[in-house]
Amino acid sequence: MSYNDSLGHMIWIEKEKRIFKQLKTICDPWEVNFQVKFYPPEPAQLKDNITRYNLCLQIQNDILLEKLPCSFETHALLASFLIQSEIGDYDPSKENGNYVFNFRFAPQQTAELEAKVLELHKTQRGQTSTQAELNYLENAKKVAMYGVDFHPVKDAEGVDIQLGVCAHGFLVYRENLRMNRFIWSKILKFSYKRQHFYINVQPGEFEHCEPAMVFKLANRKAAKLLWKTSVEHHTFFHLKAAEPPEKYSFFSCFGSKFQYSGRTFYETKNTTIERREQKFNRSFIGRNILSKSFDREERKTFHS
Repeated sequence: MSYNDSLGHMIWIEKEKRIFKQLKTICDPWEVNFQVKFYPPEPAQLKDNITRYNLCLQIQNDILLEKLPCSFETHALLASFLIQSEIGDYDPSKENGNYVFNFRFAPQQTAELEAKVLELHKTQRGQTSTQAELNYLENAKKVAMYGVDFHPVKDAEGVDIQLGVCAHGFLVYRENLRMNRFIWSKILKFSYKRQHFYINVQPGEFEHCEPAMVFKLANRKAAKLLWKTSVEHHTFFHLKAAEPPEKYSFFSCFGSKFQYSGRTFYETKNTTIERREQKFNRSFIGRNILSKSFDREERKTFHS
């Protein structure tokens, strides 16, 4: 779960701390979001239908919020899978066969795009909801910015760019074009100091010192949030298990102490969870990711 602070920073709720203490500084009412933190590189490998469905919801929300830019063709294809999952096969008797306009599946939705979605939906005949969602995830993972948590930064020349954290490492984008990439196995250390974020990478064949990339953020809090997100993604995707809390860490940073304490991607893949199959109603199109507001009375439950 996450919430936005008074400066607009998205903050993940830490399960080790009391929720009241984490949310007490934000405005009334409290609003928390249930969303995906770690996007799996191969989402179709997720075992549970409900888990895949929630990931589809998150990706669709990312698209609507323009966090995941897509081409015209990709918008149409992904939307056709979601409509197939939610309402089944194309039926010309529904809304005279023109029901697509009732759904919101793109930030800039046009009649041309709706016509293309309808055309593609006709070709999805026979797919079950589960099959349509698997096809959705297989195509969504191919979108360039899938699963990337972007942070606005300035490079060494003061140019505005986006520094993204993902399953594979760091990505540098400028105006939606990828400029650079740093994979976890090539990174020696990342850290922050004041409002600067540093990435130290392995030297090249003819280099004698560690190249250090420096990025400037809006303030110290933004830099620390980027660092914490990086710690979590590095641990979850690159390590087999989280490091013990008392051990000196790869992540130690100018007195800041933070470590990811949950299961890693490796542990998750190798853990069998017995879970009963859940029945649920699908409702994809035009709905934002689940959020919940808490009024003063509901807050009382978090004080104890």
